[in-house]
Amino acid sequence: MSATRQISVEETRKIPPPDPDREPLKANVYERMAKAAAQLTPLFPYDHAGAIVPCGSVIIGGPGQDYGHFFHWNTACEVIVSYGSQGSALDSGQVMAAQKLHGVNSFLRDQEDPDSFGVIVVTQHQSRDGDQSEAMIARCAKCASEIVRHAYDATPSGLPGFDAEHHGGEDDPVRQFATMVGSVEFARLRNTDVGRTCAECGHVNDEFPDTPWGWARQVAQTRTAIQAHRVLRGAAHHTTASEEVARP
Repeated sequence: MSATRQISVEETRKIPPPDPDREPLKANVYERMAKAAAQLTPLFPYDHAGAIVPCGSVIIGGPGQDYGHFFHWNTACEVIVSYGSQGSALDSGQVMAAQKLHGVNSFLRDQEDPDSFGVIVVTQHQSRDGDQSEAMIARCAKCASEIVRHAYDATPSGLPGFDAEHHGGEDDPVRQFATMVGSVEFARLRNTDVGRTCAECGHVNDEFPDTPWGWARQVAQTRTAIQAHRVLRGAAHHTTASEEVARP
């Protein structure tokens, strides 16, 4: 009868070395968000299958400020951490695990208070296998009936269902974050006549205030960065080919 091998504590605490193609990185959330173009900006360039994706937001109150309200559904889990707030329902340092279907707003108690703010990070876990889906939902302000549901594929890079046409290819320096792309389309649908009018009670809802979220600008900037990189690669290829032809 063979003796049972004893496992040391040191062995159980070891983790595999980092992927050489994805070096360990660190980021200062305050520095990143001071220069961010949109809410829910990924802090790191990794959003592949199995990745943990922390996304930062800076919420600021002020006269006439309005972030609106909607619901977000995700097949993956999300965790919210407040990195500092004032006049917010989220206290500084508070950690909250979100349900797969959860409401989204500014968290500010008085959005028009110029002294109110919040710096938060929403961390999303990307699917390791299989497809990943998300949806954004709007409800009528009068009767709470659903008026818009925009469901979209958010399968991350590295899985068969990844949509490289919409989110950028493996050779691109950056990719479109699926949640950001879906948010832009949600806002567009929500602000159509059909998206504003409740089929149940007939109430015409106010337009959704997409400007303070900045999603459209982030998507446009990412699209331009991807295209610029492709153009530069094409120019480099053309130059190299021309030099080879010119050689005696």
